This record gives sequence, C-alpha cells and structure tokens, in this order.
Amino acid sequence: MICSVCSDKTRSNGIATQVFRRDGLTVTITGIPAVAICPNCGNAVLDWEVAQQVEDLVQPLFEWTKTHTLPKPIISITFPEPQALAA
Repeated sequence: MICSVCSDKTRSNGIATQVFRRDGLTVTITGIPAVAICPNCGNAVLDWEVAQQVEDLVQPLFEWTKTHTLPKPIISITFPEPQALAA
C-alpha cells in the first residue's frame, strides 16, 4: 500500500496514535490498531469499523464541552496492546 500523504510504501498492521482538536479541547488516543502505517510520515490507515469506534468515543467528549463550564481538559486515552490469545 502507498501512503496517501507522502507516497512512501506503508507497513502492514501496527499501532496508531490520533490527536483530535476542536474548540480548545484536545483528545489524544494511543494504541489504535491500524491496517497500515507509513514509516516515513507516520500516517495510519484504520479499518472502517475501528475508525467509527474511535469517532464514537471522541464525539461525546466534544459535546460535553458545550454544556459544562469547567475549563476544557486535555484528555489522553490509551488502549493496551492486544494480548495473544491463549491456545
């Protein structure tokens, strides 16, 4: 697969980090399983279902800031690496 950002060749599978910023709120998610990752620029390709789950996780955090007066937090979410399945 060729990277859509830098046109370098990607590596299959890996773990990605995504940073979301909106209206002063920053959410960083690490440990996202990726279908491919570019070793040159770090661009990650996610499976559609995984991408949707990440979006479903982040969206309520952005909605929360619309109804609360606390300062906007910096949020970090880390998924543990998948454990090998026991035989």
